[in-house]
Amino acid sequence: MGAKLLSAKRFLTIALMICCMAMLSACMGNDEKSFDSLNKSFLRDFSVIDAAVKNEQYDDATSLRWIKSVYVNDGYVDFYCGGSGMGSQTNYTGFFFTPDDDPLAMWSKNDPVHHVMTAADFIETVDGWEYRERDHNEKGDNVFIVRKLAPCYYYYYLHF
Repeated sequence: MGAKLLSAKRFLTIALMICCMAMLSACMGNDEKSFDSLNKSFLRDFSVIDAAVKNEQYDDATSLRWIKSVYVNDGYVDFYCGGSGMGSQTNYTGFFFTPDDDPLAMWSKNDPVHHVMTAADFIETVDGWEYRERDHNEKGDNVFIVRKLAPCYYYYYLHF
C-alpha cells in the first residue's frame, strides 16, 4: 500500500509540474510578428510611424496595438513589436529606423542593448541580411535576420 501511495504522489507531483509549466508558457504569450504580418501593419500605419520619427514624439506610434515599445539612441529608433518563448528559446521581432538607411545600424552603434556582434558578422541574403551564431560557434543558436521595409526602415527577428 505504501509503495502505491508513493507512486501516486510522484505521478501527481509530475502531473502538477507539467500543468504549471503549460500554464506559465501560455501566460508568457506569443505576440511574435512574422515579416509579412509586421510589413502589413507597417504599411498600413506608415504615416503615423514616419511622423513619430520626424517629430521625435512616439506616443502615437506606441498607441498602435502592435507596437509594444520604442527605444531611441542617437537618431536610431527601435520599435519592439513582440516576441515568444523564454530562456534560451526567446524570439524578438520589431523594426528600426536608421537615418542613414544602414540595414545593420542596430549592430553598428556602440549600444550595449543591441551590440551582440558587429555588422561584419552578417551575410547578405536574397531577402536581406542574416547572422547565425553557429557559423562562428558550433554550440551557438542565436539567429538575427534583417529585412528592408522601406527606405530607412528595417524589420528584425532575433532569436536568443
